[in-house]
Amino acid sequence: MFYNELQHRFSQLIERNDLADKTVEIKARILSNEEAIGNPSRDDYPLLKGKEFLMEARFMDVSGQAYTDAPSELTTTLAEIANSKLDDTPQRALFIATLNAVVRYLDGDLKTVHCRNDEPEKCADQIIEAIRPADPHTVGLVGLQPAILAVLSKTYGPENVLCVDRDTSLRGTSKHDVPILWGDEETTEMVFSRSDVVLSTGSTVVNG
Repeated sequence: MFYNELQHRFSQLIERNDLADKTVEIKARILSNEEAIGNPSRDDYPLLKGKEFLMEARFMDVSGQAYTDAPSELTTTLAEIANSKLDDTPQRALFIATLNAVVRYLDGDLKTVHCRNDEPEKCADQIIEAIRPADPHTVGLVGLQPAILAVLSKTYGPENVLCVDRDTSLRGTSKHDVPILWGDEETTEMVFSRSDVVLSTGSTVVNG
């Protein structure tokens, strides 16, 4: 199972770096929209609509974040996070935020906090460059991220982009000429089977 593998690797990471037995404090808090994403020129990000929240974990003065629709707050230790059960969204959000903070502590060049202001559009351009060597004909997007969908549609053509999401308000709609498909199990499996490359938002990992 994906979450079991992720948790196993996290446990190995903190043990390998002698962090497992140390007393450390992880703080997760819910960020305001201004703190999380700033003032982007686009107004269609889920974060700005109050449908999702960005949680932040602090570890050794380093931040890690997680996008979720079920935010919670907790002060705990790395060992407890590593051994927590990831069977509900709040626990997964705490785990992912903490994981991001720890890996950034170990490698300061990693980007583990959300883009702000108009950075999401720059990030979308960088994603295109990252997948370009794969030369995909069809690209899947699991979880709508407006800036990424816009650049995918422009680069590969809307007919070659598949997007699924579980926001009921988006059901049956289109963005950037790409139909937003309802993200049930069958449709999501179709996206994976038909796409040469699949991109997934962080909230998809957290919310399941």
